[in-house]
Parts: sequence; C-alpha cells; structure tokens
Amino acid sequence: GVAIAVEVWELPSAELGSFLNGIPAPLGLGKVQLADGRWETGFICETSGLEGARDISHLGGWRAYLQQQ
Repeated sequence: GVAIAVEVWELPSAELGSFLNGIPAPLGLGKVQLADGRWETGFICETSGLEGARDISHLGGWRAYLQQQ
C-alpha cells in the first residue's frame, strides 16, 4: 500500500459501543500497520466499497484531500 498520514486517537471503553454503531458499511475496523511498525486498530474498507471510488492515496491522507477541495 501507500503510506498516508494518520491520526491516532484514544477512545474511552465506555464510548466504544456507540462509536461502533456509527460506522457505516462498507467501513469497518481492523488492524493497520503504522510507519514505525506498530499495529493499531483503524478503519478498513470492504472491497465492495472500492468499486467506482476515487483513489486519493497520492494526496497523502484524508486531511490533505479535504484541503484540496
């Protein structure tokens, strides 16, 4: 894959249920590897969600994409 900027957040365990309920398909949570080699839980996308999607990886991250808009 392509390296992109990420944000690492800490979520109180009491908030986990409501957070999970707010994640729409085809997104989900899974393990992603950070540049320093650590594996953290992050957003992943089912391959069905990629059909017709625009690849913004070359921009370096979501915030960079938003700034371009």
